[in-house]
Amino acid sequence: MAPSLSLVHGIQSYREWEDDLRFAKALTHKHAKSFSAGIRFFPREVRDATYAIYAFVRLPDDIVDEQNLSDEQAAKALQSWIHDWHVALESGDANCHPAFRMMRHVMHRYNMPRSLVDDFFTAMLSDTRIKRYHSYAELCAYMHGSASVVGEMMALICGATHPDAIPTARALGEAFQMTNFLRDVQADFEQRGRIYVPSDMLHRFGSSHDAIVHQVADDTWKAAMSELVEHTRILYKSGRSGIKYLAPECQFGVALAADIYEAILDCIEANDYNVFKGRVHTSTAQKLMIFGKRRLALSH
Repeated sequence: MAPSLSLVHGIQSYREWEDDLRFAKALTHKHAKSFSAGIRFFPREVRDATYAIYAFVRLPDDIVDEQNLSDEQAAKALQSWIHDWHVALESGDANCHPAFRMMRHVMHRYNMPRSLVDDFFTAMLSDTRIKRYHSYAELCAYMHGSASVVGEMMALICGATHPDAIPTARALGEAFQMTNFLRDVQADFEQRGRIYVPSDMLHRFGSSHDAIVHQVADDTWKAAMSELVEHTRILYKSGRSGIKYLAPECQFGVALAADIYEAILDCIEANDYNVFKGRVHTSTAQKLMIFGKRRLALSH
């Protein structure tokens, strides 16, 4: 089947499209099961663009997180990756990484600012230097590149035209990212030596980063986590307020992805905020229940 002409608007030589798309879809379904549930309900063009964006942001994230490299090695590998991306973007050469080819087309099709990608790479590079965050303001600066810009990319491919669509899409991107941080507290520290939970938010309740180092889920930790979960729910509420500004055919998929991802917070609460028990996730049965509720809400 030929690729959507609108997705590769003005470029008729993308012979590798179907192979590249299979690569991006496999990567997305492997690593983003909750997100993938919402993607399935997008129109084909938007769904394919979403796969392209996910592959593009996932691969450099893996360079930093999944290859057992030292920080120095990871920074060097990532800088090389960014250099190759710049060459691919500026030259238009088809002989480049599949993720580069796909993202280049998506940026062209949706008039996506280059600054969004540049800011994303800045955040990825900071992961090779910064291991702990001491204030929420510092974390927000990181999430601008790691999450907010991705939310903006998604808003653009989902047909956002209203000016309020962008800040709410950024808030939804932050909500997803904060959910990851809260769910993966243990793995981020044990596997990567990173702590994304800001120490100032812990200190207000008498806790500290030592609770993560020593895996102590005492009352002070639980109180701090409760506030962080509530803060993340506020981000979801803000993000959902902008879904109405997206193309009608994209609204259900975005809302469903948000519902499924926010349900991870329910799992954290159900575990009494003890995120040291292991990584929580929503089951297939939970996803189906969430789908049914979202469908029911839509019918009303």
